Amino acid sequence: MTAPALLLLELVALFFGVAFAIQLLQRRLGDERLRAWMGGPPPVAALKGIAIGFITPFCTYSAIPLLVGFRQAGVPAAGYVAFIVAAPVLDPILFGALVLIVGLTAAVTYLLVAFTAAFTLALAAERINITRWLKPLPASLLSTLECSSEDTPTLDDPESCDAPPAPPWRGLTTEAPHAARAAATLLRSMAPLLLLGVAIGLAITELLPVSTAARITGVSDTFAIPVAAALGTPMYVNTGLFVPIADSLGTAGVSTGAIIALTIAGAGANVPEFVILGRLAQLRLVGAFFAYVFLIAIAGGLLAEAIVT
Repeated sequence: MTAPALLLLELVALFFGVAFAIQLLQRRLGDERLRAWMGGPPPVAALKGIAIGFITPFCTYSAIPLLVGFRQAGVPAAGYVAFIVAAPVLDPILFGALVLIVGLTAAVTYLLVAFTAAFTLALAAERINITRWLKPLPASLLSTLECSSEDTPTLDDPESCDAPPAPPWRGLTTEAPHAARAAATLLRSMAPLLLLGVAIGLAITELLPVSTAARITGVSDTFAIPVAAALGTPMYVNTGLFVPIADSLGTAGVSTGAIIALTIAGAGANVPEFVILGRLAQLRLVGAFFAYVFLIAIAGGLLAEAIVT
């Protein structure tokens, strides 16, 4: 089996596994308790979302089931926005790799920039009522709700039907098949986009060898950081793919700031992610998010370069 096929198989299995676990957790805890745990004033909800994103080593794809679960449970926007921003970039393994590649100072700068970006965007999302730009998911994904055909709920208004309360937890043996069906439904809904997104990202990564990236980012010190951010945006970068790329760039003499910019852009905003998030939100909102991450990548690279220099 080829490496891309293995990666796709791994992502599908990870997506299903996370969705299955989230369904069980949501049933065990209940939406009310989950809202209470992830609730509070927007700054508190944002910090909780960042904390969950930090301790869960999820790329964007595997974070989608948890994002859906948060929205379904009615978690405040600050909480789930902070989570989806923090999950791919505030990865402890990624941070450890950066320490080895660019040094502790630059890696800590990356961590602080990523944290600030997630926290700030989460508060802004709460303030502007971001739910206005989110797409409702099909009722088939809302496994804990049972509505009539006349009253179809959405993730942003889970009480939009006269659904009976969810039954109490009935034990793992009884709940597991239901959770598996719900996870499979979500996977079927997202699978075409998952396959398309990863295919695009891997194709771009394959067509852009590390030597080419190093040559492009090393052309001019003035433009190295924005060019690195622009290169990182279309690439599919998870921890396993990023470490050898960043290490090779460092060995080739690419600046620390450029590596930091490419890391933020590659992990936080890439074409495959754009494809997936386009299923959950209006394209103008996804576009604004990508522009935000791109600017943060440039700012983080410039800050890291200034501090290290």
